[in-house]
Amino acid sequence: MQLGKPTNRRNFLKAAILGAAGTAILAACSQQAAPASPTASTAAQPTTAAASSAAPTATAAPAASTAATATPAPAAQATPAATPATAATPQAATSGNVPQVPRNRTLIMAGLGGEDPGGFTDTDNFNPYSPGLSRSGLYQAATEPLFYYNMLGDQFIPWLGESFQYNSDYTEVTVKIRDGVTWSDGQPYTAKDVAFTFNMLRDPKNADLNGEVARLVKNAEAVDNLTAKVTLTTPDPRFHWDYFTYRADVGLPIVPEHVWTGQDPHTFKNFDMAKGWPLGTGPYKLVATNVQQKIWDVRPDWWAVKAGFQKLPQVQRLIFLPGMNEITMAQMLITNQIDMAFSLTPQNLKLVQSQNPKIITHYDKPPYGYMDWWPISLGFNTLIKPFDDPEIRWAMSYAIDRNEIIQYAFEGYNQATQLPFPPYPGLQSYFNDVKDLLDKYPTNKYDIKQSDAIMTKKGYTKGSDGMWNDSSGKKVSFQIVTFPQHPSATPPAPIVTQQLKKAGFDASFLLPADFVNRITTGQAVAFLWGHGGSMKDPYKTLDLYNIRYVKPTGTPIYFTNIYRWSNKEFSDLVDQMGQLPLADPKIMDLWHQAMAIWLPNLPDIPLVQTVINVPMNTTYWKNWPTGDKPYIHEGFWHRTGLLIFTHLEPVS
Repeated sequence: MQLGKPTNRRNFLKAAILGAAGTAILAACSQQAAPASPTASTAAQPTTAAASSAAPTATAAPAASTAATATPAPAAQATPAATPATAATPQAATSGNVPQVPRNRTLIMAGLGGEDPGGFTDTDNFNPYSPGLSRSGLYQAATEPLFYYNMLGDQFIPWLGESFQYNSDYTEVTVKIRDGVTWSDGQPYTAKDVAFTFNMLRDPKNADLNGEVARLVKNAEAVDNLTAKVTLTTPDPRFHWDYFTYRADVGLPIVPEHVWTGQDPHTFKNFDMAKGWPLGTGPYKLVATNVQQKIWDVRPDWWAVKAGFQKLPQVQRLIFLPGMNEITMAQMLITNQIDMAFSLTPQNLKLVQSQNPKIITHYDKPPYGYMDWWPISLGFNTLIKPFDDPEIRWAMSYAIDRNEIIQYAFEGYNQATQLPFPPYPGLQSYFNDVKDLLDKYPTNKYDIKQSDAIMTKKGYTKGSDGMWNDSSGKKVSFQIVTFPQHPSATPPAPIVTQQLKKAGFDASFLLPADFVNRITTGQAVAFLWGHGGSMKDPYKTLDLYNIRYVKPTGTPIYFTNIYRWSNKEFSDLVDQMGQLPLADPKIMDLWHQAMAIWLPNLPDIPLVQTVINVPMNTTYWKNWPTGDKPYIHEGFWHRTGLLIFTHLEPVS
């Protein structure tokens, strides 16, 4: 399609976004699973939450419905209906009855963090090392870390651990454990559990569960009950940061030695409700699990209360509902069926607030949400031609107008990113240090003439359809894969696709339910994805491109070098950086050298930041994390979610 006047282009882009929305909804609806039949003895059927009354009622949960009643969109307007369809009565797969808890003591969260929509597939699996395990309570309600990090408030928070210390060359790290910590079965949490966990994961036969632990850990030992020492294979002054600390989706769950000894961590499901499994140190225990929901109830015997470290959370029940489409979440927010949801577009947030003024978000003005650690880029499997050629990648970068993406996909409520890093204060000096390189390699520059010049120089010619062909007449044709629904990855998909087509690249996009598998195996030649890595210094994001992670197409690479880009000189510089403490002045020089390689190669194309717009319902709960009170970010699906649950207070 040839685009004429700006008005036509605006209409086309809106239509394209709506088209993407329709695809997302179809994907969401097609993934809805039938409610699971109860296992063991049948539980009592809990009462469904009241649809529109704020008066407290005894609840288990509303079932997650994925039926669309209006045309939703990742970035276009969609008016939620005033009343949602009646939720089906949940059937809890438990070994006993689910007790009744008042609605005003129940926190209900929907959508999780971008998981496949429609229903839980891990109803009987609570093994924290299982790939693809849903973020539905195990990490943030039952497990606790040695330390927390608040990425918005830049706070390091001791929790199960009191302190840590490295030796002089950063090849050993010792952690002191807080006295009085116990597992949910009453057994003490000790240094033996910490040592057992690291030794289990460093075992060569378990290396596939966490390759970095297997690579970095030489040995772990309990010096005494409250002191654990981890000996490393190489200097790593960030080990405490990556493995002892929960920050967003990062941090290693410690497991109880007395349960996991003798188990195969590949196959052990860590689930037997008659035995109280999964065990955790956190204040919540699992009481129900099925396709529709995961329910966790507070434990009055939580160690932190006994030790005087924390008060018992006032949230008595946590209900996690699976991924679902945005319109369904909007309807459930309007009628107070849920308290939090995985991100709404600004348009839909405004519509929800117009019908339920009790809904707030991080800011009450643009950008409304919080800035996440996950900037979005257009990535490629660089093992596949012609995407192995950095000049071709640069030609596509010049063909993308980031301002247009922000205008049409986000209504201006976002910002472009020159690099795959969030704009956090700790990273600003690194952005400043490479201004000279960004002047030479302008990652955000929109220049169709430059794109054309590169393609022509490389021997490509445009056919009668305006698409680029190589010397053999083969068209540069590819499909961009991303989430069926994600607040920052999905909305740009139709716009980036159309911009590339306008520039002569035969691009299309797809929002499949199995997007994770397609991206991690390299089946997806091109994809929109984020960069969960750096928060304070650039090492962790740069390490995502390390050559040591590269595997052949078809072999999964879990969330590191999914670009399959190999550059040994770059990787050697990054490895040197990783062996230096954060304050070492040599890091800045290594960073500049590494970016002098990364930028001309452009392994993936930076696009926009990620703004997460989590609606929070003040009908039943107050003291939410917000921009003026960021005690933690509001990502309830992240491992830091417990800090939300411990801070919330009932309205009445």
